[in-house]
Amino acid sequence: MDALQDQGLNLTAAVHDTSSQLRTRGDFIYYVAIGVLCFCVWLFRRAKRTSSVSAPFYQVSRMKWILNADTAIKDSYCKFRDEVYQIRSTEGIRTIVPPALVGELKGLPDDSLSARIAVSEAMLSEYTQLSAGAHSDVLAFLLKTKATHNLQRMVPSLKEELQYILATEFPACKDWTPFKVQPFMVRAVSRLSGRAFVGSTLGRSEEWMSISINFAITAFIAVVKLQFFPPWMRPLAQYLVSELKTIRKDLTKAQAMLEPIIKKRLTNSEVSTTEKPDDFIQWLLDALPENEKHNYFIQAKIQLLLSASSIHTTSNLVTDCIYDLAAHKDMQDILREEAIEVFGGSEDAWERTDSMMRLKKMDSFIKESQRLSGNITSFIRKVMKPIHLSDGTHLPSGTNILTPLAGISLDERFFPNPETFDGLRFWKLSQQQPQPAATAQSSSPAPNKTPASFSSSSKPATLPSARAHQFTSIGDTSQNFGLGKHACPGRFFAAQEIKLILSYLILNYEIKLRADEARPKPVVFMMTKSPSQTAEVLFRQRRKTA
Repeated sequence: MDALQDQGLNLTAAVHDTSSQLRTRGDFIYYVAIGVLCFCVWLFRRAKRTSSVSAPFYQVSRMKWILNADTAIKDSYCKFRDEVYQIRSTEGIRTIVPPALVGELKGLPDDSLSARIAVSEAMLSEYTQLSAGAHSDVLAFLLKTKATHNLQRMVPSLKEELQYILATEFPACKDWTPFKVQPFMVRAVSRLSGRAFVGSTLGRSEEWMSISINFAITAFIAVVKLQFFPPWMRPLAQYLVSELKTIRKDLTKAQAMLEPIIKKRLTNSEVSTTEKPDDFIQWLLDALPENEKHNYFIQAKIQLLLSASSIHTTSNLVTDCIYDLAAHKDMQDILREEAIEVFGGSEDAWERTDSMMRLKKMDSFIKESQRLSGNITSFIRKVMKPIHLSDGTHLPSGTNILTPLAGISLDERFFPNPETFDGLRFWKLSQQQPQPAATAQSSSPAPNKTPASFSSSSKPATLPSARAHQFTSIGDTSQNFGLGKHACPGRFFAAQEIKLILSYLILNYEIKLRADEARPKPVVFMMTKSPSQTAEVLFRQRRKTA
């Protein structure tokens, strides 16, 4: 977010420089042009203030939405709870659907309610390139199958990568040492993801890391700048947004770095019978039709989209977990004891197929950290055909839908004492439920338990299993990974990365905040929330290391 604020200052300076140049060429033409532009923007904004959705509005100022959307969603949810309502955001009018009714929507087909179109429009993909387009299904399929099924096999190589970056970029911490967590975690997750996506050689390249980390940031800044212009002005306004040019350059650079690797693999596949590399480059290459295997641009684009959707969300959550560990030192002892039980026997324990699954208390801790620090909204959809909800609400075509996740996460009906951090909250809930049969991947989604009034079916409610409270599980009141068939397909890989990082750190380090310091506060900008980039946490190496 600091980078975004810097960009905003730079943009202001650029506007002043431009206006000075224009005045020297002719004040009259300049001011007439600016006047027409302002009038058109005002006219557009006035025209868009109507809505045909049969739901009340929650009034919030534009400035509050920009700087404190988190609070706006919490306050509006407290007011309306189980009612549909509307809110005017910087992105336009959004219809907010409560968990009581989202069950009627999450199973609808894409031609009635579209996630892909909603995300594409929100990310202004026609300008920012933040869409896999026709390759979205291939990307999701590979994450659901290859990435998920190969999770445990990847742990040794990911652990090796983590040890490498700790050795090269983390302080020795012989005594209590202050360290900025968030910037390091971005690089650490980039390294781990890069190992799985493009292999160790390219994954450790500074140029690749820079592009894969900054691609999402650059695109987000471009989206924010473009949102200052009405849609009909954006075809021209895009030329004022320098980040769009940067995106195109980064795609070209990524293609140049990937092309020789892909060419070599295609050649080897024709003449060699040796085992293929086990990374996303190869998985994608095998999945693409023959006429696209030499399309290096689309493969580069998919790799950067994969990085954009994984690096920052995962590194933010790891950072939040570190902040919570530092703020709740009792949890360090609990999670360390569990990690020692799982990994303490031998180095081979990291390779066992059930090791990460056995970290049930850590799984609960991560989910609780995500509950209090996660997304502001979820379930982004666009209505393609008119929908009538059971409470009488009519959603016409074109309606943009969100769910109020920041409010749901603090609803005492679902989470007793919701303001209190309880790292074992979901572990205790799982102990009260029937245990599922043990499997190598016992993380399939299951809905959270909700009040009987929230059931959209006349069938008697069934008792949820312990699996419903896992970090990767989704439900009407657990939406950080989305809902339905469009729920995040990479959440299982992210869970593996987070558990690996946290396990290794608590086995090897003690963590605390400075005396009298509170947990670092998040930074909120529009509908994005991220942990502090500047906060320092104290680390000290443990005498007995793993």
